[in-house]
Amino acid sequence: MNVVRILLLVALDVIVSADDFYELLGVAKDADNRAIRRAFKKLAIQLHPDKNPDDETAHANFVKLNRAYEVLKDEDLRKKYDEYGEEGLKDDFQPGNKYQSWQFYKDNFGIYDDDVEIVTLSRADFQQSVIDSGDMWFVNFYSTFCSHCHELAPTWREFAREMDGVIRIGAVNCAEDPMLCQSQNVMGYPSLVLYTGNGQGIFYQGHRELNALLAFITQRFKSEVHRVTFKNYLSLSTEWEDYSGSPWVIDFCDDDEQCLSKQNRRKLAAMLRGLANVGSVKCKEGDRDLLCKKLRGHGVAFYPTGKIDQENEKELSSFDPKEILKEVVSFIPDWPVLSAEEYRDLTMEFASSGVPTLVAIADCSILNSACDSMHFEQFPTYVMFKPSGGYEIDYRKKYSFHDVLVFAKESSKSSLVSLTDEQYQEALDKVDEEMWIIDYFAPWCPPCMKMIPELRKLPETIGDIPLKKGTIDCTVHKEICQRAAVNSYPSAILRYQDKEFTNVGYHDVHQIVEFIDDALNPSVEILTADNFGDLVGARDDGHVWLVDYFAPWCGPCQQLMPEFKRLARNMKKQNAKVSFGSVDCDANRAFCQQQGIRAYPLVRLYPADPNHRTVDYPNNWWRDAPSMQRWISEFLPSLVARMGNEFYQEVLGSTDVWLVDFYAPWCGHCVQFAPVFEEIAQIFEGRVKLAKIDCDRHPGVCQTAFVRAYPSIRLYLGGPGGGERQDAQGIAVQSQQRDTVISIVERFLAQRHDEL
Repeated sequence: MNVVRILLLVALDVIVSADDFYELLGVAKDADNRAIRRAFKKLAIQLHPDKNPDDETAHANFVKLNRAYEVLKDEDLRKKYDEYGEEGLKDDFQPGNKYQSWQFYKDNFGIYDDDVEIVTLSRADFQQSVIDSGDMWFVNFYSTFCSHCHELAPTWREFAREMDGVIRIGAVNCAEDPMLCQSQNVMGYPSLVLYTGNGQGIFYQGHRELNALLAFITQRFKSEVHRVTFKNYLSLSTEWEDYSGSPWVIDFCDDDEQCLSKQNRRKLAAMLRGLANVGSVKCKEGDRDLLCKKLRGHGVAFYPTGKIDQENEKELSSFDPKEILKEVVSFIPDWPVLSAEEYRDLTMEFASSGVPTLVAIADCSILNSACDSMHFEQFPTYVMFKPSGGYEIDYRKKYSFHDVLVFAKESSKSSLVSLTDEQYQEALDKVDEEMWIIDYFAPWCPPCMKMIPELRKLPETIGDIPLKKGTIDCTVHKEICQRAAVNSYPSAILRYQDKEFTNVGYHDVHQIVEFIDDALNPSVEILTADNFGDLVGARDDGHVWLVDYFAPWCGPCQQLMPEFKRLARNMKKQNAKVSFGSVDCDANRAFCQQQGIRAYPLVRLYPADPNHRTVDYPNNWWRDAPSMQRWISEFLPSLVARMGNEFYQEVLGSTDVWLVDFYAPWCGHCVQFAPVFEEIAQIFEGRVKLAKIDCDRHPGVCQTAFVRAYPSIRLYLGGPGGGERQDAQGIAVQSQQRDTVISIVERFLAQRHDEL
């Protein structure tokens, strides 16, 4: 009992004294979600108030612990916490004092975390591990609060053990990762979804019992079992190109109980795919092949490449596919270990040799200087040498066969390289001629490790400009990162000619390309004390400016900038009378003070009428592009009339043609459609009148029009006049695509013209 008390005291001391969320949970900064969950569960079972009723601080301490877990389990919140600390969470995370019971954490929490055959997936790794991997996955989407999910758990564990090594088995907790489940169209729990390697999911609709699951998968996984005979064994092993380059595992079947079952043969073939061929020979009395007499009459045997004969035969001791796999791997020769001379020749000549991909082992006790130059922190470490020159290091600390395979596939197709000091300086010296994007990162940083695969996907050119890609490990190259003024990870810096652009934080490949495009073709004007008056102060009547006042060191400012640029790009396509600018208040301190800027970031609108007062974007609103676009649209000149109860007279009582958008301000599709509706208004100017009605403010109007979903687009062709109103339902336009809406309206206008 003393040991338990000591452990509890130590854990409580950590919670009381620690401010860092990672320290609170006792995990490293590069811990994955499974490690974070397991650490939290262990502490939750020890420190839960239900188990410590006499401790007055138990509730407060557990709330603190729960807050740390809630942040670190969430990909977006963790990223902001890693970059900006708790300051970065103010706008997004308002923790309450609620948590689950002790029994819940003991029995229902992290139900697959101790099952090594089941990979617990999240948004952080689902795309790379499942969608992009090319592997077959069977994934259980479940919820912690679902009783059927807990009933399925023992069967799912047994199924995972049966199929271990054949396909990959995963689990996603939709209670903790609802956005991932929504993105995969999961509507109920448990949902079992098979991914066959093409990124598309197949929902399993059968019984959730072991044999049914095994039958479903056995029909679908890829494997090839050969019927080997005396007539074809030499051709298979020495002549046929697809099979002659690999060893063979052959099952000599003389009795149903003394050979592999049909299902186990298929499982074994799937496990050995790429390592060895699998075949079977009939050795039963009455149906015995001559090969049984020549080689053996029963059992399973291994034969090296091109040598199916008794002299080279190795008998396998088990009929279990997993055990056979282990034995086969032990028989396959190791990869060659390079000497210092071979390593030097290989790395120097590889780029120009044209040889196919090679796999080799470098012993760092022999190649001291080569390994030291790469600054390895652990062994083994995998390095891909590129035919185009340079190499890329896989910085992950934990490896599985599948992880290494994914790295090899992705890295071999990309020109991304891990830069040395010399290569980094060469890159800087060439930015007048070459465009470089360099990712400054730390291997312990989860967003950094997630972003490197995205960098591999970058195209080789942007427009007609070649793009060079490199990474710098800031734990090794500290001085380089300090000189580059890198304060948070990851930071991607684009350099081209005499310009430099920084992109802080994780971004996917589409966002990185967007960042590069914006750097080459800026959507936001850089404003200073010198040019502000000419550009903003002296703006033309009818022209609107939106200005972002920021400080480079400000975390929320860095979060806002990519959204602000995205807003600028979207708005410029739709309205030429809106301009966007940004003011660096560190470089223009006195000017920002004159403008009354007291906090960062601050987004200020300078209206179309210079005589009107400026308007600041509300502090308590989301700072994302759609929210800001909805806000700014309220201040822009528009051909779309805003209506409420006047709809009855202005539209229903009119002989004019009206197109009306019934919307709700909280509706995402409505926000996306609003700028499209503005474009439609410009196209129909003078021919069709357009209006929009907020159904939150005017529910009676929308009920009269029988609006059941948002946005609802209705066409009103005009009433007979004389005070008589037309039907309030109008004509439903079943599309939110600009060209389709225009086509539908044009068709009805033509019919109306013919009738008149």
